[in-house]
Amino acid sequence: MTISAKQVMDLRAATGMPMMQCKRALESEDGDFEKAFDRLKKEGMKALEKRADKEAKEGLVRVRLTPTAGRATLLAVACETEPVARTEGFVKFVDTLVEHVDEKAPEDVAQLLTQPWIADGGLKVEDALTGLVGQLREKIEIVSFARLEAPSGGIVGGYQHHDQKNGAIVALVSEKDGDGLEAFAKQLCMHIVFSRPTALTRDQVPAEAREREERLLREQLAEDPKMQGKPDNVVQKILDGKMAAFYKQSVLTEQEWALPDSDLTVGELLKQHGASVQSFYRAQVG
Repeated sequence: MTISAKQVMDLRAATGMPMMQCKRALESEDGDFEKAFDRLKKEGMKALEKRADKEAKEGLVRVRLTPTAGRATLLAVACETEPVARTEGFVKFVDTLVEHVDEKAPEDVAQLLTQPWIADGGLKVEDALTGLVGQLREKIEIVSFARLEAPSGGIVGGYQHHDQKNGAIVALVSEKDGDGLEAFAKQLCMHIVFSRPTALTRDQVPAEAREREERLLREQLAEDPKMQGKPDNVVQKILDGKMAAFYKQSVLTEQEWALPDSDLTVGELLKQHGASVQSFYRAQVG
């Protein structure tokens, strides 16, 4: 049977698949839209399965700020190659997905995939993702996302690095007037991107990471000839100093400010602004 251009365009709009692939699906199903749609979805799933063992080391990070609603959203989506990360289809999917996360507030990736796609309520997010994989023929995965709401008396801020592979968001509260707090929140997110803290305070450093670091340091000290015969209290003091250096690298409030406009720590700058960090998130691809 003859397949019209409108049928092909409608199927392409619904699936995101290439025109010729849509035409072949319609021809195979005698023009039945629903059957052709299901066929393309299965083809997309097969493409996902074939690329499951591939590494997705490229992609995009998006930061979306909605000041009127007091929200900040961070999203990272990975793919296999940089050329695909720059294609119109991939960029549009990521831009739409960060808007979706901002408005629909999924709890995790599993729930996100089951939600009606904001760009087409007839599809789920999973369907849109599958269609994109079928179109671009690369592994594409939602790496992470976070969504913060401004606390009472506070603000949210965000920063997306120019390489579009790194970003951060933060929620701040302040005892002072808000003058300059928005600019500081953005600078703080820049610092987070560059310095990569893993926790807000020492208490929030995962016990496993803390114990692993302490164990490795103890082993190093035990193997150091200079430490042989040292009293236990001396060894412990040296260990405490090395652990303090570890916290200075990984804990946000103890890190030295990464930007060139201050020699203070992040904690000291927060005190200057009468502010405290309620929460932060960082994401990257590549």
